[in-house]
Amino acid sequence: MIQIDVDVPDRPGELAKLAAILGATGINIDAISAESAGGRSYMSLIVNQPMQAREALMKNGYASAMRTVLVVRLDDKPGALASLARKLGDSGVDVVSLIHLGTVGGHAQIALGVDNLEKARSLV
Repeated sequence: MIQIDVDVPDRPGELAKLAAILGATGINIDAISAESAGGRSYMSLIVNQPMQAREALMKNGYASAMRTVLVVRLDDKPGALASLARKLGDSGVDVVSLIHLGTVGGHAQIALGVDNLEKARSLV
């Protein structure tokens, strides 16, 4: 799965603008995470057409980067994320992003951006 990280100005209407660009291009946002700090906003997106999304965003002046993320299924219970994070951290894998994709049937799915994808894959 591909995650797109977008640098967005921290001002009213930017989410609407970004979503409209993707919508007009026929791209669906499957998951999104956003935060704002120091006058900038950062959005991480999981979309149905990542290459086309990045192209559309870049054409409209948004700086972005793409990363392959690891999709992990966890039991939806207290401590499940802590256990996974500890396992990764103890093995030297740095988690640089996390997006909750949804919870169904007692299991949560998360998309993890990590600094060592192959090592993380071997641990989960």
